[in-house]
Amino acid sequence: MPGSLAFPMLVSLVLAAVATSVHRRLPPRLAARFVTIALVLVVTAALPTALAVAVAFLAHAPVIGFGFEWCAQAMGLHSAVPPWLGGPVVVLIAVGSVRVFRLLRQHRTLRIASPHPIHFAHSHKPYAVTLPGPAGQIVISTAMVDLLDEEEQRIVIAHERAHARYRHDRYLLTAELAAAALPPLRAMAKRVNYSIERWADEAAAAACGDRRLVAMTLGKVALQTSPPTVAGFAGLGVASRMGALLEPPSQNPHGVQLLVLWSSMVVTAGFSLYQLHHLERLLTALCAH
Repeated sequence: MPGSLAFPMLVSLVLAAVATSVHRRLPPRLAARFVTIALVLVVTAALPTALAVAVAFLAHAPVIGFGFEWCAQAMGLHSAVPPWLGGPVVVLIAVGSVRVFRLLRQHRTLRIASPHPIHFAHSHKPYAVTLPGPAGQIVISTAMVDLLDEEEQRIVIAHERAHARYRHDRYLLTAELAAAALPPLRAMAKRVNYSIERWADEAAAAACGDRRLVAMTLGKVALQTSPPTVAGFAGLGVASRMGALLEPPSQNPHGVQLLVLWSSMVVTAGFSLYQLHHLERLLTALCAH
């Protein structure tokens, strides 16, 4: 298999990982969008490449290869993919497909149709989450209500309403799908999750006018609960989020910083597209069958 097949993808992955490492220094609204774009660019390059390697491996595998020969010819891969590479990639694609299917099914079950935006759930665990979908349904446990005073409850609701207003479920779903399909991207997916939580923290701080109170409320809830599975008040990197709230808000980058930031994404996009160029013959053949 030509080494150039995967080289642009690897460069795209490294560039995206390095560029998004500054996400905590950016305003969370910008960070969430920036990291999500980077993640999508990497998936655009990595997923077709993984599929190509898997097909090429199966095409040359004994017995299994029958019916895959035309795929290998379309890719220009006339030598067998080594088992140490092809085997794990095939497993990765198979497991990733199952994980993506389960994730999408779970995502659909979390949606509820109700005219009421806020719902209370009887539970001994304090939590507050925003369910996916345009309705932005918020679920708060009775334990959360008992734990917080009225001002703290307003902070939690403001945080969850920010998740709903800005459709953070879309960012979260994109990150979770990427990590489910390609586990090596989990670190970047966590950066998306962290950024949307910070975004909602800042919205809550703007709504109540007291950044320190938001930080203290966040810490109070975090001591009583574990991170929820959907966008919610007590989530990733609580200590870091509290520290950010106790500091002045991050300023938007300007001038050279902004140029470097988005230039890195342009270069990443270029390598992702170049990676797809390597697979153009495969995609054309697939469409023709």
